[in-house]
Amino acid sequence: MARYGVQQADFCGEMLYVLRDLAAKQEARVLPSVGNNCIAYQMGDGAVDLIFSPPDPNALEGRASGYGIPILFPWPNRIAEGKFSFDGNAYQLATPAPGEHASHGYVHERPWQVIDSGASEGAWITSRFQSANFPEIDEPFPFPFEARVTYRLKDGVLCLEFEGVNVGDGDMPVGLGIHPYFPLPLTENGDRDACTVRMPAATYWPLRGDPIPTGAVLPVDGTVYDVRKATPLKDRFYDNVWSGVQLTHGWSRCEYVDPTAEVLIAMEADDAFRELVLYAPDSRPVVCFEPYTCVTNAFNLQNRGIDAGLRRLKPGEKLTGVMRIIGKVLDEAKSNQTEIKGAVAPALCTSFIWNHRQ
Repeated sequence: MARYGVQQADFCGEMLYVLRDLAAKQEARVLPSVGNNCIAYQMGDGAVDLIFSPPDPNALEGRASGYGIPILFPWPNRIAEGKFSFDGNAYQLATPAPGEHASHGYVHERPWQVIDSGASEGAWITSRFQSANFPEIDEPFPFPFEARVTYRLKDGVLCLEFEGVNVGDGDMPVGLGIHPYFPLPLTENGDRDACTVRMPAATYWPLRGDPIPTGAVLPVDGTVYDVRKATPLKDRFYDNVWSGVQLTHGWSRCEYVDPTAEVLIAMEADDAFRELVLYAPDSRPVVCFEPYTCVTNAFNLQNRGIDAGLRRLKPGEKLTGVMRIIGKVLDEAKSNQTEIKGAVAPALCTSFIWNHRQ
């Protein structure tokens, strides 16, 4: 029997693609019709949900950036009041209301086209987004682009491989973010206070009272923003941007440990991503490690002479990035959270209905 497989399934009337690794007994589910979102990823004999899943497609349509793994392109997070200038031209993006901010780009809430899938080199699916198919994008953001994403489940690791291309005739301002949501805690009997996070970032961007950075960059030493070691969440709540990201062999690695579930989740990102967001609010049972290629509001900070990571793509140029998620079972024989079992023993789900905790 082949180790890997890709199947189609119905999800409340929408086409769902199910990636399976039979040897590792893992399963990931991708919904191309709403942002090409990976809405579920499971492991463990008890079918532990590693991704915070939407109950149905309507939840995604109402809040496409609130579940699963939203893809944030051509900018991550916010652009202040939806206003920016580029090469001397001023632009006004749509916002929810006057004075509010433009959020998360365009691709996370619109349909993508599946162009290929397969079961060699893991179970994988590749989808494409073309801005030309959505005229409402071109008027406020006249920078034509295409994006391709391959989700790949292989050797007990879920990878998201991104490629964005400037298909226009002029230069294009651009940034990329990935926004994986993890349930906090992972099980109903879990304890948020005991869960820990670790993120290899030495500096942070202070905010001005909303998600917009002031433009300063400060060291984390001696502050609540120092999460370079495993840090219990307890009464800590975060929605902040970090920088000074440390790479090991070309990858940054963030870790979330739920000791009750005895599970460690690692989010690793390649060197395309120079910023990280830690999102652990008091309003929802989730924690997120979000790799960004630029900081929030980079479109405007860059114009102030601040190195905010904004990329300028010339016609035909690409922005690429890879993120991967690794779930591991903590070694019950050891109390040290960095000691984990080398193999994951998850169970294959036979149903497309899973537990969802509001």
